[in-house]
Amino acid sequence: MILQAMEYTFIILILMLQLFWEEKIREGKLHLLKYKIKNLRDEIQIWWEKCFLSEDEKQEFDDYKSTDYTNQLYVSHVEELGRLKRKFYRNESLYLLIEKQQDTWKRVVNMDKQLYNPERLFQNRGAQLLQEERERRAAQKDLPQLEELIKKETELYEREHGRPFLLYGQSFSDMILYQKEQHKENQKSLKITKKKCENSAAPSTAPKTITSVSKLKRKLVSNIQSPASAQDKQARVASCEKHASHPVEASRPKRGLKVRQKLIERTVSVPAAQP
Repeated sequence: MILQAMEYTFIILILMLQLFWEEKIREGKLHLLKYKIKNLRDEIQIWWEKCFLSEDEKQEFDDYKSTDYTNQLYVSHVEELGRLKRKFYRNESLYLLIEKQQDTWKRVVNMDKQLYNPERLFQNRGAQLLQEERERRAAQKDLPQLEELIKKETELYEREHGRPFLLYGQSFSDMILYQKEQHKENQKSLKITKKKCENSAAPSTAPKTITSVSKLKRKLVSNIQSPASAQDKQARVASCEKHASHPVEASRPKRGLKVRQKLIERTVSVPAAQP
């Protein structure tokens, strides 16, 4: 009986260990699956931007926000990524042209923004402003050429496929028109901000009479004397008047005069020597 009970206990322990390790293996697989799906989602975001998809087009992939991490969810992400890559490579040359145009447009916007930077003139090291102006002119020259070339390519695509070529849910012409309108609005706001800064930094144009009045006030305040200083001044004036009415006597003491008179009398009273 004891041996049989020990056997049952041993079997139960083995089953518990088996269940424990099966759960650990299941958790490990789930963690690995989450990691793979997360990497796929990061890559899908990159290709969404490469294909210039709008938010509505992104929302069509419902599994992107799903938290039910299964093999089926993994497969759906793999299929979505493959679809995006096929879409891009079928029109790779056109997408690359649009990407170049967008990079050039961003450079133009940033350089136009720098024109309203008040610290720009203090950062001119090594003819930096001259170099920026050259780059700005070159970008403004290349931009219309790229736009015209892309318009021709998109028209060719629409004739061949019978559907519009959309970027962020709109045609290329509408997209660049919207971007330029936004840029104009931003420039207006930058001009207003710059003008306000210049007005606040400008010197005050107050009338000169205010300065004269302020100087006069300071002068009057400096001339005001305290009662103690007025009494000291009156005492000094009285002392000067007293000395003027009673002339000062000789500076030598009277004792010195008496000694000198005695010496004179002594020399006079001494009789002359007999022959």
